[in-house]
Amino acid sequence: MFFVVVLTVLSLPFLWWYFFLQKFKSLSLIPGPRLLPIVGNAFDIGDSPTGLFNNCAKLLNQYGDVFKLFIGNECKVFIANADFLEEIMSSNVHIKKSKAYDSVKPFLNDGLLTSTGSKWKKRRKLITPTFHFKILDQFLEVFNSSTDILIAKLSSEVGKDWTDIYPYINLFSLDVICETAMGVKISSQEGKNSEYVQALFHYLDNTTVRGFSAWKRFDFLFKFAAEYPLHEKSLDTLQKFPTGLLEKRRLEKSQEVVENTSDIGMKRRVALLDLLLESEDLTNDDIKEEISTFMFAGHDTTTSAVTFALLALAENPEIQQTVHEEILAVVGDEKYVSMQHLQDTKYLEMVIKEVQRKYSVVPLVERQLEMDATICGIDFPRGATLSLYLYGVHHNEKYFPDPEKFDPDRFLSHRQSERHNYAFVPFSAGPRNCVGQKFAMLAMKVIIIKILKEFKIIQVPDHKPQLGMAAVLKSYNGVRIRLMRRDTDFNGPLRTVCVVVLFFEKVSIS
Repeated sequence: MFFVVVLTVLSLPFLWWYFFLQKFKSLSLIPGPRLLPIVGNAFDIGDSPTGLFNNCAKLLNQYGDVFKLFIGNECKVFIANADFLEEIMSSNVHIKKSKAYDSVKPFLNDGLLTSTGSKWKKRRKLITPTFHFKILDQFLEVFNSSTDILIAKLSSEVGKDWTDIYPYINLFSLDVICETAMGVKISSQEGKNSEYVQALFHYLDNTTVRGFSAWKRFDFLFKFAAEYPLHEKSLDTLQKFPTGLLEKRRLEKSQEVVENTSDIGMKRRVALLDLLLESEDLTNDDIKEEISTFMFAGHDTTTSAVTFALLALAENPEIQQTVHEEILAVVGDEKYVSMQHLQDTKYLEMVIKEVQRKYSVVPLVERQLEMDATICGIDFPRGATLSLYLYGVHHNEKYFPDPEKFDPDRFLSHRQSERHNYAFVPFSAGPRNCVGQKFAMLAMKVIIIKILKEFKIIQVPDHKPQLGMAAVLKSYNGVRIRLMRRDTDFNGPLRTVCVVVLFFEKVSIS
């Protein structure tokens, strides 16, 4: 009898595994690597941000732009196909985030990024006006002043063999998101609040790995992981940060003199936090979860996008030269970058889009099906995780031939019109697209314009970024460039006229 009981207990996990696989039998035609019992493909995907990134790319090359993985108690279908993305992203039904996002809920709770259903719709409606075009115009002052501080800091790096640009941009982005979206000036570029930056880095590394681990995804088992103490310490820092911002902004608002309203009915320099504070339906906890969400979504993504843009310009000096000529033609010797300047720098916008393609800042987003669904002719069962592999679709040769080549001309208007609408989705698409995408584009343009006016960016020989996937794309050996001062001997009106002529002879943007 004892042996029967033991045999029954030992067989239960395998019985569970059998019935689990049967649930996803309709996906049998989707390719994927061979499975191990219980853990599935956990060993095929890696246990580090760099391992995740490299193995996802290998699996894409091996199995094509739609493949599946079984990891513990979850079936993930990786999708790097624009037809599938269109059906999923444009849907008003398939909007629930996957289980992987549960690991960030102790940090973000149930904010805009992780919530679903009526709560998400209500928050989205509340927050969207914060990114009105005229509100964004008011943020340009912060973009300009924060970049001026950054340039002063970078001046000490001129002439060195190399500079890791990532830490500088990281603190710049933190300043910008706090002063614009939160309405609070924290001066992180002056050496303050760097603890938050380090905490976010470690926390996102751990939570991303947990999403692809057969055992670390479970809270009880994760407590035995070597990285658990640092994870908890990082979480504590991240949870305290929004409380401090909220208290500081409330104090400042109580001391402010109410300004006249603008023509769109909002006070000058309205911030997301002000909008939340004015809502009668939100508790303190509600407000703090949205602060955390926007700090994460606006800070880390901007940092990665700008650093990879500077790296790409260093690696492609001829493109950098064309961007610099456009900047001189459009901005000239003016120190303040205006909204008109940003609208007129068309080639720079193409360059930024190519950066977002080659170095997809958000490599992967996930949805979990709440009902059975047929997508592009394939029957997906309820509970399947759709891993929308944005990095994969942006490197899919069907849409972007020679995908490793950096080529801003891919985004000439006539070439964009020939491409699938969902082949380029750096800010996601559909009802759950990024609400702050215009904010991000304007911030990126300002910083690149001002840096290129001041410095020439040079490639560091033999430096190749060690890419990893930790919610956003990062380089785990830094982003190294060299900085040199621009030659200012030839300047003034004559220089501007000459540059305008040369630029428009060189570049034709249709």
